Amino acid sequence: MNKTRNYQLNQWELHDRVMMQDFNADNAKIDAALKAEADARAAADAAIKAEFAKFGNCRVEAFTYTGTGIKGTEQTRRIAFAARPVWMVIMGGGNILWASGMTERQLFLGRYAGVNNQLTLTNTDLKWEGNTAVLGSADPATRMDSSGTYGVIALFAEDAK
Repeated sequence: MNKTRNYQLNQWELHDRVMMQDFNADNAKIDAALKAEADARAAADAAIKAEFAKFGNCRVEAFTYTGTGIKGTEQTRRIAFAARPVWMVIMGGGNILWASGMTERQLFLGRYAGVNNQLTLTNTDLKWEGNTAVLGSADPATRMDSSGTYGVIALFAEDAK
C-alpha cells in the first residue's frame, strides 16, 4: 500500500485489502493535523490582537470647509475639532498641510504644480486654542483659506482620554 507524502495517509491500490484500522488511523492523523492548524491560527490571531492593542484605539474625523479667499495680516483660519487631534491633514486650494495637535508647528505645507513639477514649501503660523487649530498668514493659500472647498482628515487617540 502506498502512503501520501505529507501525512502518510493510506493510498490503496486495486490489489490492497481495505482495513477498518487503516481508515481509523488516517482519520486520527487528519484530526490531529486539523487541530494543530486551528491551534496555530488561534495563537497567531491572539499575537496579532496583542500587537494591535499596543497601538491603542484611533478615531478618524473627516469634514470640509469653505475658504474665504480674504487677504490680510489680521486674517486667521480657525478649524474646530471634537478633540485635539494627534494628526491632521488639510487639502485644498492646490495645497496640503500636515500637522500634529501635539505641537504648534506644522510639519508640512506645500503646493505641487504638476505643470512644472515643482514642490513649493511654505510656512504658516499654527496655534492651538483648546481643540481649535488657528492658522495665520496674510496669504489665504498659506493659511489654507483660499476660495474653494478644503477637506480635513483628523486622527484621534481614543485611548488617551
